[in-house]
Amino acid sequence: MASNVVVKDIMQKDVKVVNNNTTMQEVVATMNKFDKDAILVVQSGIPTGIITVKDVLIRAVEAGTPLRTIIARMVYTNPLVTIDENATVEEAAKLMKHWSIKHLPVVDKKGALVGLLDDRAIVYAVPKLMSIMEEFCRRK
Repeated sequence: MASNVVVKDIMQKDVKVVNNNTTMQEVVATMNKFDKDAILVVQSGIPTGIITVKDVLIRAVEAGTPLRTIIARMVYTNPLVTIDENATVEEAAKLMKHWSIKHLPVVDKKGALVGLLDDRAIVYAVPKLMSIMEEFCRRK
């Protein structure tokens, strides 16, 4: 089942980001504007967290607090699981399965954000890894 496809070859390179102090109102507007179901939070180019639609609903909307009064670092998932851009897609799939995550920030050797990998990209790029991703989806 080994794959020689490298993460940097299939990752999304144009990643939309916000910073730690961005209001959730701005985060949601950015997610809507670019039709994203997850957005990365960075500080000085280094990823500090990720906010998914589920995070917005559970940690912000459900609480009933106005989104303009909540900032990203109050909602994002942290610690953040990342992967090196030169790792294989198979390594990424196993990491995502282990941590039960659908989005994996991709970093360079210095830890700077260079991309984002999601479960769909893996399935499309390396169909033989579908069994790993399928198992992951069924675990929930």
